Amino acid sequence: MEAFKGMKGPWVASTSDRSIGPVCKDDDQSYGMIFPVAWVEFDGNKEHQQANANLIAAAPELLEALLYIRPWLPTHDDESIHIVESAISKALGK
Repeated sequence: MEAFKGMKGPWVASTSDRSIGPVCKDDDQSYGMIFPVAWVEFDGNKEHQQANANLIAAAPELLEALLYIRPWLPTHDDESIHIVESAISKALGK
């Protein structure tokens, strides 16, 4: 089974500096800080900005959910299989 090779989570979206990434718990100095892997570009509409950040932060969990449900998809439902497989491929860079 394919797996996400990026940094393990939980991923979060900062509400203060537009950074997105996993929460670092590796050492005493950075415990609980976001290890930024992305930033949402400034958008005058803060609602859009936060929605984009939340979606990116949820991406690793969404991929995990798709990988989990893939074996249970009905084999006769080509559209569902295509949608799930396309999203998995995109997330894994294929």
